[in-house]
Amino acid sequence: MRKTKFFLIFMFLFAFHNFQFSDSLTKVYINGKIFTGVKDTLNEAFVIREGRILFTGGKEKALRFSSGKKSNIIDLKGKTVIPGFHDADINFPLGAGLMDSDLNFYGINLDSILHRLKDKKDNLVKKNPIYGYNFEHLLRENEKWPNKYDLDKVSEDSPIIIFSSDGNNAWVNSNALKLCGIEKDTHEIPGGRIVRFEDNDPTGILCGNSIELLKNFKFKKGLLSIKLDKKKILKSIKYANRLGLTSVTTLGDLEFVTILKELESEKKLNLRFNIILPSKDIGGYLIKKVDFNSGTPFVRVISVSKTIDGNLYTSDAAMFSSYSDRNYYGFLRSNKNDISDLVNLYKKNGIIGNFYAEGDRAVHIVLNAIKAVTRRNLVNLQRRRISNFIFAINEDIPRLKLLSVIPVMRPGSFINKFEYIERIVGQRKAGNALRASTLRSMGVQVAFGSGWPGELLDPLSGILFSVFRTFKGGRIEENGWFLEEKLSMQEAISAYTQVPSYSVFDEKRTGTIEKGKLADLIFLEGDMFSENISPETFSSNIKVVETIIGGKTVYKKEENN
Repeated sequence: MRKTKFFLIFMFLFAFHNFQFSDSLTKVYINGKIFTGVKDTLNEAFVIREGRILFTGGKEKALRFSSGKKSNIIDLKGKTVIPGFHDADINFPLGAGLMDSDLNFYGINLDSILHRLKDKKDNLVKKNPIYGYNFEHLLRENEKWPNKYDLDKVSEDSPIIIFSSDGNNAWVNSNALKLCGIEKDTHEIPGGRIVRFEDNDPTGILCGNSIELLKNFKFKKGLLSIKLDKKKILKSIKYANRLGLTSVTTLGDLEFVTILKELESEKKLNLRFNIILPSKDIGGYLIKKVDFNSGTPFVRVISVSKTIDGNLYTSDAAMFSSYSDRNYYGFLRSNKNDISDLVNLYKKNGIIGNFYAEGDRAVHIVLNAIKAVTRRNLVNLQRRRISNFIFAINEDIPRLKLLSVIPVMRPGSFINKFEYIERIVGQRKAGNALRASTLRSMGVQVAFGSGWPGELLDPLSGILFSVFRTFKGGRIEENGWFLEEKLSMQEAISAYTQVPSYSVFDEKRTGTIEKGKLADLIFLEGDMFSENISPETFSSNIKVVETIIGGKTVYKKEENN
């Protein structure tokens, strides 16, 4: 009887082992160029088992895992394989809501915007508000901002409110200004600016905290007027997978978190989400006991965000030096004491802060607040992020490493805005923007994101800029822009893979191709590590052909595409 019992246990364990590690659960990939992200060298093969990396290295050793069964062997035929892209700075809910919207004004000219608004007006009840998004891209075609009179051509009876992609600026018509009581003698709100004509009359552009003046009249909800549903989210996820994205760090609220968890329970979620909540409801998160930096394999709440200064593209980012067109230094949306109090609150409740700071003065104040908290509490340093990081003074660069602060940059956004940046801050100052190479040389971890939907959701465009410092169709395509700040191909890829994963405490699962980590990978046609790679060959030849998340193919380019 005892022998029978031991025999049955042995047979169970043997069967379980075979089920867990059978060849049907193993895939061997050979004849590729595998950039693991651990070292700059390229491997030629890797093995996936049960959604995780089992091996990376040479072809002969990899084939030992196949047990001679060809069905489990995939010939990469020279394709490049890299870790899945992680966009470290987007607004996924807004991007999903705008995917098919006719009120998404990204990249279209003023005449087209007005035409769309007129069509929208005809379908609305008279005097109902008309909303739109992403108006800041008019900067590409005009040296100055549009104004209320442009929107008055659409309607003088209905209020029109067009938000910038980040929701920090608004462009409104005369009717909206009147309903909200915004006039010549209206006082500025601290941390905001009402752009005015020479006679002090508001132009219709409201910056920073000045958009709070829109609450003087009870419009229907602004940015929240975009209805977000599962269908839009799933469509946006497919779009992200097609671009090689396997994970994102995004703004979002608790409702968005709930929708994502429902999709995950339905086994429909093919993108890993790290969510940053807005700080305006931080008290509510504490009451609800939101569990930060934890969650499911696909949904994690990792931080709370605070916008510190104005927007660079409206000349409002808080700077130490004045803007070129006038004696103006931008503004802070929160005073120094409020920022320090917030950093203290983050520390007290174990929340890793995420700060949006674009100007060098804003970055300096955030670093001062973090340093003060760290000194007083004598605690181990934790990772903090400064998103949409553009400028920093020289003395603050080593402090980023010292204080364990990770700057998150948007390199792809410069492809279309570099000339405007030179114009508003001067060419010399513009050379201090996105100093990724300088930061890395001083040991600072640098992560990249897109700022989608305000910019293109395409990591390859950010890599193009970072490696070559050139611009598609730009006036300096041949020579490059401040070439001393360009990165190697490996460094640029790391900023879209390993560092974003590290910045959200997920480096043990994702970010590199290593044994035991999740098989989140992308296959690309073309050799992005060729010594002869150029901006032209990169743009035309390097394409995502397959995206894998947890060993599962979530996007594959059709052969005839």
